Amino acid sequence: MTKVTAGEFTREFGRYRTLAHREPIIITNHGREDVVLIAADDYARLRRYEQKAFHVSQLPREMVAELGSVAPPEAAERFNSEYTP
Repeated sequence: MTKVTAGEFTREFGRYRTLAHREPIIITNHGREDVVLIAADDYARLRRYEQKAFHVSQLPREMVAELGSVAPPEAAERFNSEYTP
């Protein structure tokens, strides 16, 4: 992901618009992350899954693959005693 200041984004809009088709662009304001520019296709894909409930058997394959790569947070370790294989 590319991170750029709002001023740089304004000066080089065309460059970052083109780059957004390949990767998200984080635009900062006063040193803080403010907005993200993504391609319209990526936005449409995100909107399809927004607020949509799935039965586990209906989850798209790419979503299942992503779930397998997520590590649980350290705070979740306190619940390990509740699991018995």
